[in-house]
Amino acid sequence: MKQKRFYLTLALLLGMVSFTLAQINVSGKVTSNTGESLIGANILEKGTTNGAVTDLDGNFNLRVQAGATLQVTMIGFESKEVAVGNQSVINITLIEGATLGEVVVTALGIERAQKTLTYAAQKIGGEDINEVRDANFVNTLSGKVAGMTITQAAGGPGSATRVVLRGNRSIQGNNNALFVIDGVPVDNTTVGGSVGNDFGGYNGSDGAANINPDDIESMSILKGAAAAVLYGSRAANGVILITTKKGKAGKLSVDVNSGIVTEAPTILPDVQNEFGQGNGGVSNTTSSGSWGGKATTYSDNISAFFRDAISLNNSIGIKGGTEKMQTYLSYSNAQNQGIIPNNELKRNTITLRINNQLTSRLSTDAKVTYTNQVINNKIKVGEESGIVMNLYKVPRSISDATMQDFEDESGNPKYWTSSSIYMNPYWTLNRTLNSENRNRITSLLAANYQLTDWLKITGRASIDRYTDKVTRTFYDKTLLFAQQGGSYEEGYYDVMERNLEAFLTGGNKLTESISVNYVAGTSVSRREFSQTFASAQGLLVPNKFDLSFARNRSTGTSNVKREIQSVFASAQISLKDYLFLDLTGRNDWASTLPPESNSYFYPSVGLNAILSEMTNLPDWVSFMKVRGSWTRVGNDVPQGILLQTYSFEQGGTGGFIRRDGTQPIPDAKPELTTSLEFGLDWRLFKNRVGIDLTWYKTNSVNQLLQLELAAPSGFDRQYINAGNIQNTGVELTLNLGVIRKEVGLNWDITVNYAKNNPKVIELHPDIKQAFLGGGYGRTAGPLVQEGGKFGDLYSEGWKRDAQGRLVVDASGKPVGSGSGGTLVGNYNPDFMLGLTNTFTLNRLSLNILIDGRFGGVMTSGTEANLAFDGTASYTTANRTGGWILDAVTATGEKNTKAIDAETFWTTVSGGRYSWGELFTYDATNVRIRELALGYDFKLNSKFIRSAKLSLVSRNLLFLYRGNAILDIPGVPTRKLNFDPDINLGSGNYQGVEYGNLPSTRTIGLNLKLTF
Repeated sequence: MKQKRFYLTLALLLGMVSFTLAQINVSGKVTSNTGESLIGANILEKGTTNGAVTDLDGNFNLRVQAGATLQVTMIGFESKEVAVGNQSVINITLIEGATLGEVVVTALGIERAQKTLTYAAQKIGGEDINEVRDANFVNTLSGKVAGMTITQAAGGPGSATRVVLRGNRSIQGNNNALFVIDGVPVDNTTVGGSVGNDFGGYNGSDGAANINPDDIESMSILKGAAAAVLYGSRAANGVILITTKKGKAGKLSVDVNSGIVTEAPTILPDVQNEFGQGNGGVSNTTSSGSWGGKATTYSDNISAFFRDAISLNNSIGIKGGTEKMQTYLSYSNAQNQGIIPNNELKRNTITLRINNQLTSRLSTDAKVTYTNQVINNKIKVGEESGIVMNLYKVPRSISDATMQDFEDESGNPKYWTSSSIYMNPYWTLNRTLNSENRNRITSLLAANYQLTDWLKITGRASIDRYTDKVTRTFYDKTLLFAQQGGSYEEGYYDVMERNLEAFLTGGNKLTESISVNYVAGTSVSRREFSQTFASAQGLLVPNKFDLSFARNRSTGTSNVKREIQSVFASAQISLKDYLFLDLTGRNDWASTLPPESNSYFYPSVGLNAILSEMTNLPDWVSFMKVRGSWTRVGNDVPQGILLQTYSFEQGGTGGFIRRDGTQPIPDAKPELTTSLEFGLDWRLFKNRVGIDLTWYKTNSVNQLLQLELAAPSGFDRQYINAGNIQNTGVELTLNLGVIRKEVGLNWDITVNYAKNNPKVIELHPDIKQAFLGGGYGRTAGPLVQEGGKFGDLYSEGWKRDAQGRLVVDASGKPVGSGSGGTLVGNYNPDFMLGLTNTFTLNRLSLNILIDGRFGGVMTSGTEANLAFDGTASYTTANRTGGWILDAVTATGEKNTKAIDAETFWTTVSGGRYSWGELFTYDATNVRIRELALGYDFKLNSKFIRSAKLSLVSRNLLFLYRGNAILDIPGVPTRKLNFDPDINLGSGNYQGVEYGNLPSTRTIGLNLKLTF
């Protein structure tokens, strides 16, 4: 027996020796063409399953057969094959560029090869958004995605951001894209609301701002309905899919990302510094404007109010694990000062993610993220005594030192004139405060079980919950907002979203040339929102900001619950791996719709043909495919419109119940969007040139509109389903590898171009126009009108006669066209263009993003006030009179009457209510959006594996800004002196600027370390 064991052991040893003699050990390092070590590159022995992955230093070690060939691949780099021969050490350099086999994360978190997609999807790496930063990371997407329009709400750090893909679809609903993290939708509600008129107010914070960019591995932008249909009604406006980082098997890795930037206003009003406080050319010390005589002025009395803000961002991420369990732990701290003193954001984020391979078939993914965000003194925007308007109303002859003396010894506000609205900006700064504190926890638990080699079941459960506390204090004697003793407001918001889903994914090869991949499942989404708000209108003890000291206390509560239950299925049929047919269907049951019609179905079909594999093309064509898709998706309706609603109010002996003035719509229908899309994807000259071209058309019907009712009906208005909004457009993404070398200079260019045409096809027989919010207001109002475009702005203008000539009255003063009588333009750009240049020279890198918005207009209430007060630089012309306007009288006679500048500008600006046409500007602007100049240090250290230091800047400078749409003879050309990217709010009310904070330029340093 022992002898048999000996011979058996000897035979095994001899076999192992012979096998070993046929193999060699190969080690080496994989780097990029810039010299950077590549972590996670795949090295595979060609024709086998034998492979390895590079470690944190880019090193690998692999035993292969003598004479083998290594296949080296990594996402974002061109693949490479290397013959081993008899080499034992092989160092490999990969060239950065698009790869045809690149994987894209699609709906439900499913990875698919990009070449198989039947719709447009654009990918952004985490490194594209975590070097040049913003307090809301969403703003850093500007110019990087074709067809994406980013608009910031005014109000300083932490304000919400509006993200629109392929145009606006809903008149009174939501047009924001859906955010999905690791396959699960997250709440992006702007809690506290968004400013919806030029009267102004406070903007709330959105949910996306809480996302830590350092936790992001990659992002997939699903622009069209076909890409997002599996997410149902919430994805009608497109989806931003975020994949976060997770642990990796192997050596422990620590990533540190730290940045410091200084921030200052990019554009401030162009003001005159010649004339001081007064009226009619006569100086005095009581006027609110600067129509006095020549005087000592203070050129810095606006700029000195703003500070050079400092922002700090520090994060640390730790990754590690074994083959069975991997862990990712991160902490991030952001401290962003606003340019208004005492306005700042502080955010702390902690994330823990653990992945387990429990058995050969069962794996789990668990993640929890906690965020605490505090915003101090969020800025009020708009016309009504906001801090910016109070600053800009200051006469030119009032110094900053005078303004800083804002109250007397008794606590009374000091002001240089009388007003029932405006106050010293330093009083507003120190005596009207608005703070916000958010605590948010998001958690995810997912499990995957491999039922067979070709079928897997996935289950996911997530909870996203956050609470906001908002406090507002108005000191005694504050105009408009403070009652006797002062006023105090305190609000609590509680938002929770729960998602449950389970689905099967699988794939089978039906024949040698036909295969199918599929997914089928079900989901339940439940969202809850509650609000409690209390205010003390007057305080028994002056400036004792506590509800217990209220003279008059009012409270309000609201609760909203909604649920969507869904089933979905999708299949992709592949023929010879060059022809792909996608079939998708989803059915939703929404709690906000009538029970008898709460079910609605979304179908989608797409076709993709890879022509470069179907037929022989010229050698310079590396890859070519054409694709097309048709889809229908929808939006459910708001909660509470099916049944009559009532409100309880204080009063009488025991209060009373009041019926709300909106008549319900018991037969409400979901808003439906039908989408058609065609695209072409080319890769030319060995992938040196990439072209992705898309044409699309969407029609959104069953819009939820409000119809005004006559008084005898007993209601003010009613909801109706009507309307058809059509968007057609073109998107182009162009990638150019201008210079690509393994060593030396490399130059890559990315161009993103998008043009969208939004049309109002029809509304309703009884409704031919509808406001997007705010009415005509004090400046202009966005109005949808049959035959017009979504985003058309109407305001009062300068009256014209039948021949288009400007009209003046008998005294030579301009005549207005009447409120809303003039179409001044459309707030949407005609087209957008983003140009990214990336240069690398060995370890030195330079990235420049030039972002342009071409066309569209914006109306400025701020400019109207500057003109009314004689503050704007152009008001110096014609002050002494003798200004005869090139116009005609009401009878058609040529004007011969002279006026002066004060008469003209006070007429057309009207103070708080202006003729918007004269203060509407071409919103065309081109800027250097981002700049990053970095150096990767070569360190001979076992402790620090890599280090990169970068000089970074955002909104560095404007290369071009548009002018006023109306040239006034005798007045210098008026340049756009505000940023069209910043609007009053983040809702559908767009195109109006009034008391907005100026945009800012940031310059600083960013350091990335890997240990």
